[in-house]
Amino acid sequence: MVLPIYKKGERTDRSNYQPISLISTLSKVLEILMYNRLNQHLHSNNIIVPEQYGFRKGKNIENAIFSLTNTIANALNKKQVIAGLFCDLSKAFDSVNHLILLNKLFHYGVRNTCYSWFKSYLTNRQQKVIISNNGGKFASNWDTVSSGVPQGSVLGPLLFLLYINDLPDSTRKLAKSVIYADDTSLLIQATNTMELQDKVNDSIYHIKEWFSVNGVTLNLDKMHIIKFSSRTKKEIPNPCSNSNIIKETNHLRFLGLEVNKTLSWKNQIDKLLPKLSSACFVIRSMLPYCDSTSIKTIYFAYFHSLLEYGIAFWGNSAENEKVFKLQKRAIRLMTGSKNRTSCRPLFPQLEILTLPSQYIFSLMRFLTQNLEFYTTNSTIHNYNTRSRIQLHKPSVTLALYQKGPYYESIRIYNALPHNIAELILQKKGFLTKLKKYLLAKAFYSVEEYMNDYTDRQDGK
Repeated sequence: MVLPIYKKGERTDRSNYQPISLISTLSKVLEILMYNRLNQHLHSNNIIVPEQYGFRKGKNIENAIFSLTNTIANALNKKQVIAGLFCDLSKAFDSVNHLILLNKLFHYGVRNTCYSWFKSYLTNRQQKVIISNNGGKFASNWDTVSSGVPQGSVLGPLLFLLYINDLPDSTRKLAKSVIYADDTSLLIQATNTMELQDKVNDSIYHIKEWFSVNGVTLNLDKMHIIKFSSRTKKEIPNPCSNSNIIKETNHLRFLGLEVNKTLSWKNQIDKLLPKLSSACFVIRSMLPYCDSTSIKTIYFAYFHSLLEYGIAFWGNSAENEKVFKLQKRAIRLMTGSKNRTSCRPLFPQLEILTLPSQYIFSLMRFLTQNLEFYTTNSTIHNYNTRSRIQLHKPSVTLALYQKGPYYESIRIYNALPHNIAELILQKKGFLTKLKKYLLAKAFYSVEEYMNDYTDRQDGK
């Protein structure tokens, strides 16, 4: 049975509903068993491409955003031109062709009994749709499912990853893919605008061909291209000869963050501020009815969850002071403090990190999750200096790169107190001790944090 779940937009438009399959308990148990077996096979044989970040252990949205933004920053630092193609797939999970999926399962080594099980699982599935309206329930007739993987099932997401697993191969020589489930983006870089135009158009041709062959609809009306630049006023000619089809834009929403052509994060903060202001209103409205513990829970649910999302990327933006002011407003509301009361002692009292401290904490958490990206100075040279155990900072001149999470995480880590930094390989202990340090200090800026490091060095 399928239950349509409303997403957004007009409620009368059926395309704004997501079909969720209601699976029986016994079916779920069988799916879990087969999921574990298939996932182990894919993991041990390194089958899922590294460009895919969705539904994978050890991968998350933050990794996908980092892959996109770091690739852009690297290209601009090398004085290359770079553009991003952001694709919109129509009903991707529902478009999976069962025969093609079975052929891909066979290609990836699913054979014999397991192959027969998956064939039985996909073939001649029956479903009916159930909707509730005005207190009553209505159901369609049973019908055979000819395509798609069940959304809401255990196996559905993994089968979809296998279905689009060869998508990056279609453009690998032309572009870098960043894929999160069905959210597909291509980054094309070149040494000049003419080369970029050729690569963009070739990439569009190959990706359209892949979608056509695999029966997935590419929504060209919602496909966008961004020409990234380190300067706001720098204009790059449209690299896409299909400009009448592919819309050019200066910013768009990517995995929950507003990304613009200069990675300044101004659009992200402009979108965030009204939401945080509304969260402050919720806190103010609930003050007469809730105790301090409940108010703190409301803060973390309505305010902090918004503030924390993606902060490793936008947390050192020139616009972040506006966010910090709203956080101080929320803190004063929670403590019943006056408008001109200093919030510095209130943050440790509530055990809430300031925005700059949360930015530092999020960067260090990212570092602990991605240690393979980093090298120490000792691997670069053999000199017995005090900094040899610190992380190696790449030599770059582009300010945009220096403000990125990779460069900043190195700078932040190298300025940590030694008794915290030495715990880097003990993730839980490292983050626990770091949070206590940040709560106690209640930093109001990253510069203040760096000054604390300088004071410690001067005091030695």
